[in-house]
Amino acid sequence: MERNAKYKSNNLCIAIFIFCSSVRVVEYFLIKTDTTVIGENVLHKVIGIIVLALALKYLNLTWSDIGFQKSGSISGILKGLLLGGVCFAFSYGLELAILALQDNPAQFEFYISSFSLTGSQVKNTDFVFIGLCVLFNIINVWMEEGVFRGLFIKVFSGTSPFMKANFIAAFLFGVWHIVMPIRNYINGDMSFTGMILMGIGYIALSGVMGIKWGLLAHMTGNMWVGLGDHLFNNTIATNMLHVISLTGADELQIIRIMAAQIISFAFVLVVYCSKTEK
Repeated sequence: MERNAKYKSNNLCIAIFIFCSSVRVVEYFLIKTDTTVIGENVLHKVIGIIVLALALKYLNLTWSDIGFQKSGSISGILKGLLLGGVCFAFSYGLELAILALQDNPAQFEFYISSFSLTGSQVKNTDFVFIGLCVLFNIINVWMEEGVFRGLFIKVFSGTSPFMKANFIAAFLFGVWHIVMPIRNYINGDMSFTGMILMGIGYIALSGVMGIKWGLLAHMTGNMWVGLGDHLFNNTIATNMLHVISLTGADELQIIRIMAAQIISFAFVLVVYCSKTEK
């Protein structure tokens, strides 16, 4: 009976993923909240948090049970921000070096923009936009960390070893992100081949990020370090601190993100392996 209940919980997670993904598609393709004054597709993330809260109640779990303990939250988030900051410092340097070798010198510029695979177009520097960017990204990472690393890994770990559960959650997290290249293809901003390649790349990159944040949650026993690192990636490296060259803005943004995530993944994996051996 208990095992059947665990498998029912697994099915619930898959149902939650399908529902949240469907709402995400509706917002990206029909509502297009990021093209309004809000500037971010945040509605499906709010709905995702509501769905997560309902799922926790149904499963008789609390937020603390999936890693959102109050104790250590500030220090954990700061550690995550530090991890992201150090790794992105290397990747920003790599980006500038590549552009310099191409005789295309670049400089940093601070402004708020919506994430785009084809470059940033709108520049906002008002305090209101900065505050909204931070708020929306907090909602974003709270939903994604809570659902994919918090709920999914905890539930899948009931019937599978942690690493298998982590890989399943990471794969779903990768699939979660393919809506972005698909929309760029439909909008005419990307070729079909480019969409396929970017989609595969997104599943791989987001999967690696998901595995890393799952390892952090497993090692620390909470969501906070991974949430802080996730927040730095989404807020600073993607939406705020841009690289402007003679030929455009953020032309190598995907390389910047990939380099930082590979570096941080390698670091977290080494720490995890050393702790496991001990």
